[in-house]
Amino acid sequence: MDLSSVLLIAVGIWGLIGYVFWTQYQLLNAEQKIRSLTIAAEVSGQSAKLLEDTHNRFEGQLETLENEITVKEGKIETLEAEVKHQKGRAQSAHSSKGQILEKWTPFLNHEQIEPQWKPEDWTFMGNPLDYVIWEWYKDKDKNLEQGKIVLLDVKAAKSQLTTKQRRIRDLIKAGNVEWREIRLE
Repeated sequence: MDLSSVLLIAVGIWGLIGYVFWTQYQLLNAEQKIRSLTIAAEVSGQSAKLLEDTHNRFEGQLETLENEITVKEGKIETLEAEVKHQKGRAQSAHSSKGQILEKWTPFLNHEQIEPQWKPEDWTFMGNPLDYVIWEWYKDKDKNLEQGKIVLLDVKAAKSQLTTKQRRIRDLIKAGNVEWREIRLE
């Protein structure tokens, strides 16, 4: 064998060795790419699973919170109804107390009740004013001098005169009161 044949065989062997190395390199690169893609797919799958789990967990929490909100709203409605009921009861109690006080006023000792007003001279009207008090005397002259008619309204606690009652009060204080007589036949 001559040198050129040996060189040719050596180059061929080196070419084959180079091809083998190149092929192995390509295989390693392919395996690394496959591993990377596999890892990426696993991570992606895990991420997707993690996202799905997180989403499901938050949906569960959201549902729980919505249920709690519904329960709390129900409790709020119940408490509001109870407050309204209690306010009504308190108002009723105040009204009842006021009505009882109205009926017993002629028999009470109070600084604003004149001692000469006898209970039998009180006439209950109820609306818009509670009483007409007839302070009158049998003696005609004394009656004209000292007698009077008092329109009285009884208020309990912090209750106020109604608009109608205030208007009546203002007319009386202004002297816009008169006597009339109607005869029917």
